[in-house]
Amino acid sequence: MRRQILMASAAFALVSASPVLAQEVSPAEAESIQQKLTRYLPQDMIEAGLVSVKAATSFYELRFNPAVLLEKHKSGAVTVEGLKPMTAYLRPMPEGTYRIEANDNLDIKGSVDVAPGKNSFSYIIASMTLEGIYDPDILYFTSADWKAEKIAFTSTSPQESITASFGETVMRLAAEKKGEGILDISSTGVMKAFAETITGGANGRVDISADTVDINVSMDGARNKVVQDLVFFVLDNMHKDKLEAADAARLKEMLRSALPVFDNLTETIKASNVSVGTEQGTFGAESISYVIDMNGIAHSTRVGFGFGVEKPKPPAGILPAAFAEALPERATFKAAVTNLDLAGAVNYLIDHADFTKPEPLTEAQNQEIGRIILPDGAMTMEFEDISAVSPIYDVHLAGKMLVYPEQQDRHSAEVTVTMRNFDKTIAYLQKNAATVPEFGQAAFGLLMMKGLARDAGGGAQAWDLTVDKDGKVLVNGQPLPFQQ
Repeated sequence: MRRQILMASAAFALVSASPVLAQEVSPAEAESIQQKLTRYLPQDMIEAGLVSVKAATSFYELRFNPAVLLEKHKSGAVTVEGLKPMTAYLRPMPEGTYRIEANDNLDIKGSVDVAPGKNSFSYIIASMTLEGIYDPDILYFTSADWKAEKIAFTSTSPQESITASFGETVMRLAAEKKGEGILDISSTGVMKAFAETITGGANGRVDISADTVDINVSMDGARNKVVQDLVFFVLDNMHKDKLEAADAARLKEMLRSALPVFDNLTETIKASNVSVGTEQGTFGAESISYVIDMNGIAHSTRVGFGFGVEKPKPPAGILPAAFAEALPERATFKAAVTNLDLAGAVNYLIDHADFTKPEPLTEAQNQEIGRIILPDGAMTMEFEDISAVSPIYDVHLAGKMLVYPEQQDRHSAEVTVTMRNFDKTIAYLQKNAATVPEFGQAAFGLLMMKGLARDAGGGAQAWDLTVDKDGKVLVNGQPLPFQQ
């Protein structure tokens, strides 16, 4: 069933594979659109009316009936209530695009009866609207606004129950042509009044909430046309046990042309006024953010990731007073795996794979791809911004580390640690040393470190730390006393 749903979803997105010139709405064109939409659907799904298109006065009515999927895959273990056709209206525009409008709601309930017991679920969207301009040439929206009100989800099993909801969700999609077959694509949105409750399981009851969840995704330089051709090629050939020589050659040509697939990809998610209630108390933060970015399938690919927290708030009394005062007001972790030769691996695949065989590569060739991805066998981890800031300390770390997955004892690193408010940190540790003896030891260690520091300007001290492959440590170019 999952395969059929994926095929239906793909077909639903394909209004046409070529521009449609402005023309009068007609039953013949409605039939043509429907044939394009259902090109990859099984014949019984088409005949049952999973997707249908009818001509009206100035628009086409597109209907998607999900109940057909359930009907064709009946199972006594699954029951679903509330499925109904979803309708969108397509208005041909003079430039060959379609203006798409939809206004609907969702109220689905059901259950899945599998061991160890029955699981019930529900999905509710009080209202959802879509308005946008769809370009058949790129198979995507040049602009679109989607809005949903009162989204709710529940799932209940013998082990635990989950409820989640959003008060309102607003999303905007956009695509801009930047060259032949190349797009800049963006998606921005905000989800308001998020709430989730998990009851049961190992953690007991957990309540999670956030005032807003902001989402920002962008893909620059997407090779839309060749990726589109690859998708159609896969759909056209997925029923075959193996490819003919001509098709295999075409596949290789498309794979090579698709590189680097895109120039830059960035995804950022930020939740504001976050609260997590547990049996131990309520944890919170002014904001929690997450980011991932990548520069495409290149000879020097970089995959970055990170998260940050602003003004974390632990439950009252969970931390001793001495530790509570040291809690950071802001903490950031931003790192990246760099220097990955993904393009080299793809080119090796294209040059050596035989797609007419069930196993295109030998075991030795698969291993060679792994060696190509990591030049010299090293994985490079760059620490771009690791920091923690509070009124009594301000520490930052940046640098890189080389790790050799096949030689676990081999590694090296070059990092710089920068500290501000050094004297405040020492004074704080010494003041609380009677309460927390470890603070006294930490203060002594920091004073020793200060003697090895270099002046970084602006009242900051810095330590350039180097760890070579033999484990020898240098601080600002000098070996540690016990290593001399």
